[in-house]
Amino acid sequence: MTQARFATRLLAGVAASAVTVFSIAAPVLAQEEKTQGGTITVALETEPNGFEPLEGRIFGQTGSTVAITMEEPLLGWNHETNEPLPLLATEWSESEDHLTWTVKLREGVKFHDGSDFDAGDVAAHYNRMIDPENKFAGRSSLTTIEEVVAVDPLTVEFRLAHPWTAFLPTLADLGMSGPIPSPEAVEAGTQNRNPVGTGPFRFVEWSSGDRIVVERNPDYWNADDINLDKIVFRILPDTQTRYASLQSGEVDAIWTDRGPTIVEAQNDPDIVSMHADGAGAATILLNRRRAPFDDPNVRAAVAHGWNQDALVKISFRDTRPSVTHPLGNQKDCGEAGYRAFDQDKAREYVAAYGKPIEFDFINTSTPRGRELGELMQQLMKAIDIKVNLIPVDQTSLVRNVLSLDYTMSGWRFPDDVDMGPTLAASTTSDSNYNLTGFDLPELDEVAKKMVVAESREESLDLQCQVAEMINRDASILYMGGGRYWAFTTQRLKGVPKPYGGIVDVTRAWIDE
Repeated sequence: MTQARFATRLLAGVAASAVTVFSIAAPVLAQEEKTQGGTITVALETEPNGFEPLEGRIFGQTGSTVAITMEEPLLGWNHETNEPLPLLATEWSESEDHLTWTVKLREGVKFHDGSDFDAGDVAAHYNRMIDPENKFAGRSSLTTIEEVVAVDPLTVEFRLAHPWTAFLPTLADLGMSGPIPSPEAVEAGTQNRNPVGTGPFRFVEWSSGDRIVVERNPDYWNADDINLDKIVFRILPDTQTRYASLQSGEVDAIWTDRGPTIVEAQNDPDIVSMHADGAGAATILLNRRRAPFDDPNVRAAVAHGWNQDALVKISFRDTRPSVTHPLGNQKDCGEAGYRAFDQDKAREYVAAYGKPIEFDFINTSTPRGRELGELMQQLMKAIDIKVNLIPVDQTSLVRNVLSLDYTMSGWRFPDDVDMGPTLAASTTSDSNYNLTGFDLPELDEVAKKMVVAESREESLDLQCQVAEMINRDASILYMGGGRYWAFTTQRLKGVPKPYGGIVDVTRAWIDE
């Protein structure tokens, strides 16, 4: 069964995803004449953690924006049709019992080091990710995969623990688990800082704190689809600096979620604005493993004392929506038990706790992070809670959260093709991605059902139940939904919408 004829059951549930899925975009602006050659510059908000899954642990939007130029997953994903696209894999079929997927690989593909890409590389990569001994940060999203076997050089079998409608979106993952690295680079311990993949561009240099440079791969299997000679990724943490660099033409593309910058850019005729609406949400995590958030009264007090609408208006200038759950337009869950801003109710929970409340809030040392921290401080002060702000750089924040060394922190639910399995990974008590410390048997039961749901509707109904349980527990608060903005100069063409916040310039070209 090829990509054109996979099962009706799968088509009904193909949007189910256990991982963060970004898109290798479908061809855009195909009727325009594409200019060959040239160099562009893309400004990054932060420096990537690296490109080796066990070392880098998490890509985020910045890491994926860079990684997709050099590395490829087995499948692409068309967000407009919600269907998989052939990439390193050309055909895929499902067994009658839905427990085995057979994937045919593209012939003649080479890694940047000149070695052949084959089924053994795919099997080695995924088996490494699912091995519990390796403690891969995203393993909870892959636990349905029991084993990956190379049948022959161009055929690989994925053997599953149960039927899984999220399988194809998993192969399109552009987080850490999806792109296939060179096994030689992994074995040599160089993949994290000197990545080797099969992608349209190959690594040139990484100057820490300054830039990452990639150049066109002349041996790319789809070389005619690539136009640029070189891409320079400049690391510019300051939003105003990134935007000023875009205005001056020093850089060609940026992404931002800063409301004032978005509003200004939309009104600038020399700048191309684009956005993509999706699922997911910006969030605030309350660590239930630590006092005072081990007490449900404190969590409820903070939840009712938090004013999401104020943040969306003040910091984001209404460029993203307020949300009551992270499903976006995939499912209307109504209020889903959302704890709305209500200071009187918050004070009741403070009184029920009966002791002074104080906690640390780690926030990024950016204008956005400062605004968030100051708003949280003011709102909590109004209900007699003291907040200590701990400003850190984004890399440190990610490291602290993943190591569970925090009390409160900003975070996000990524824009997944389907939020169910990611919700499960975030909330089940035995998950290594249970960052807030959920330990609720009833939530475990519902969340695990989402992973094995056999239909899209069943999964969505269960997702709403989980969203309501999250809101009731008040361990995760919201800071606005999944709307992502990117901006380019007029000369840069062929950039698709920034699905999941990823600025994909792999097929772009210059028009001057």
